[in-house]
Amino acid sequence: MPPISNNDIYALVLAGGRSARMGVDKSLLRYGGKTQLENILELANQVCPKVFLSLRKGQPVPVEVENAAFNITILCDKLENIGPMGGIFTALEKHPRHPWLVVAVDLPFLDAETLACLIENRDRERPFTAFRSNFDGLPEPLCALYEPTALPILHNYFTEKRNHCPRKIMMGSDIRLLTLPQERALDNINTPDDYREALQIIKTSSKS
Repeated sequence: MPPISNNDIYALVLAGGRSARMGVDKSLLRYGGKTQLENILELANQVCPKVFLSLRKGQPVPVEVENAAFNITILCDKLENIGPMGGIFTALEKHPRHPWLVVAVDLPFLDAETLACLIENRDRERPFTAFRSNFDGLPEPLCALYEPTALPILHNYFTEKRNHCPRKIMMGSDIRLLTLPQERALDNINTPDDYREALQIIKTSSKS
């Protein structure tokens, strides 16, 4: 089997959450004139040849997908009610020979430099490459690389350990941990207060 290059990394944008704490779909919040979904899809397209959007079953396809300047494939979660791991597992099962760049949609400070750093420092010999959280030092599983060898690990956790938490799975596995090049790059938003704060930070940064 020929080795897989960085050019064969597929991108998976996770947008199937219910945004319960926010009260509205987080992917449709606007930053800099575009929705967060548009921003993340465009970033993913900059670093990966194919981009997939993970949605839960029955979730409407966002208009941003129809209007995108590049091709986006929809993947509906095969496993339901297990959070982001439903989308991750679906993607790895769909294309098991490809590594996957998994990115959550609720990362308004994510930039191309951070994604490039992750891909350039990828460890093909380990099932996971991820950034170390600036808050607790633990792996950040929702902006990370999942190698083909991650699939049997996920399956084992699902069937034997009944564990669906991607962070706990990474903590119990062989992983390469990286330091974030941008301190805020993986700060996520969950509440209206988080959103207002993010808008203020972005506004202030644009003036500096």
